Amino acid sequence: MKQLSYDTMVRAMRTNDRSFDGRFYVGVHSTGIYCLPSCPARLPLLKNVVFYPTREEALAAGLRGCKRCRSDRFPDTLPSWVREIVSFMRDNRTERLTEGMLAEIAGVDITTIRRHFRNHLGMTPLAFNRRQRLLYAKELLASGTDYLTAAYECGYESPSGFRDAFRREFGHTPGRYASHA
Repeated sequence: MKQLSYDTMVRAMRTNDRSFDGRFYVGVHSTGIYCLPSCPARLPLLKNVVFYPTREEALAAGLRGCKRCRSDRFPDTLPSWVREIVSFMRDNRTERLTEGMLAEIAGVDITTIRRHFRNHLGMTPLAFNRRQRLLYAKELLASGTDYLTAAYECGYESPSGFRDAFRREFGHTPGRYASHA
């Protein structure tokens, strides 16, 4: 594997770039912790940072895994049921799902599902479902589908609810998006 430059690693750490997770680890010697480049914790001062190509080297330097990004468990920090729910949501992006449906699919309490979604995806499961539906609506609008058809196809019962959700998610109305697509 190609050696990453110092500047590349700093940029990845500052932008919380998940694509670099596992390619190197960020050792913060002032705290005694090593993190993934995508760790959401506050950025450390660069004078306290040492980049390690492997987890083993960070451990050998006397650092412990971060409890926030769970660098000690990378790459398998997600339970399989989270992947199943995400896959189900992407496959059923025309449906408005309920928390009860998700709990039944996963076989896990909804509180646990919410916690994993917030920690790993940064949003609730229902917000993730809404985003998937709106992304699909965006695809439909870009392909020439009219506004009302896109709204109903994505599980919205009223055009005004669809318009409001679309504007909150993307910063503009579906009509404006369709005219520029």
